[in-house]
Amino acid sequence: MSIEVRLHGTLAATRPGLRAGDPFPVELSGDATVADLVAALTLAPEDAHLVIVNGRILHDRAAVLAEGDRVGLFPPTGGG
Repeated sequence: MSIEVRLHGTLAATRPGLRAGDPFPVELSGDATVADLVAALTLAPEDAHLVIVNGRILHDRAAVLAEGDRVGLFPPTGGG
């Protein structure tokens, strides 16, 4: 299945030529979870702090994705 992914903040640097928020497709197996997507992108689980699927914050990394889902991944934020 094809998922549309957008990497935000410092996560975009993991994909050369991509700017933060640029969409790109990722092909996954039909029963892939959010955790599977993060692994397929070779991101450490803690690097994808906030996950938004189809406009909704998703807390369950074991949630199964569906064909055409739009997923935004955000790194942890810091500052003061």
